Amino acid sequence: MTKLIYFGCLSRSKYKSTCKNAEKIIKLLDEEYQALEDPPCCGSLAHHVESKEELEKHVKFLNDWFKANEVTELVTICAGCYNYLTRYYPQYLGDDFKVKVTHLLQFLNKRENLKKLNLKYEGKKIKVYYHDACHLRNAEVPIIEEARNIINSIEGPIQFAEMENNKMNSLCCGAGGGVYSIFKENSDYNSKLIFDQMRMSKGLLTACPFCYTALKRIQEENKIKAPVIKFEDFILKLIEGGDPVSV
Repeated sequence: MTKLIYFGCLSRSKYKSTCKNAEKIIKLLDEEYQALEDPPCCGSLAHHVESKEELEKHVKFLNDWFKANEVTELVTICAGCYNYLTRYYPQYLGDDFKVKVTHLLQFLNKRENLKKLNLKYEGKKIKVYYHDACHLRNAEVPIIEEARNIINSIEGPIQFAEMENNKMNSLCCGAGGGVYSIFKENSDYNSKLIFDQMRMSKGLLTACPFCYTALKRIQEENKIKAPVIKFEDFILKLIEGGDPVSV
């Protein structure tokens, strides 16, 4: 039996430090989890361009890889991987897909894990927002309240604030589905709208690497002071006693 940490292709290729941070947190809570070398892509992006036959081949290929490595459970830090693995793999494979798929937010939000983390913050008062990624809120099992529960569990002067558009009504960042590649202006406009809904904030949290990529670009191009922070980076800084909104 293997409990797998599944980072996703975007995070593994562009955000290696975030992957390391996620691995530290997951292993702190359950040391049986491990990150295997070069796991295959889940195929989520190919879903938009490939034929059904090609997708079925890839789904079977990855499922065979899971079987060969005796993977029974996985935690992923990628919203796209979570959405695709939980939505399409059961559709294509039925009962032959036996891997329990969990997103990092669900994993952290387990009562026993929140208790073990015992998150605390002793710095100056900070205000943070959380952006609901499309891949998480529109998943077969939506992930909405988990991030809010985790943030609100933190002992100390951290204020969580909601945007006007939140939860099932959140704004798309414009990063997915090839939107940025074809309609860059639309994507940039959406990401800028998300920042416009923040008021005197110290940070914008996201649990999706695609959203992080889009929002980080807009934040830097527009010289927006409030940083964009990946959720696992935020949590590890709290664990280690650092400033959770520093970048």
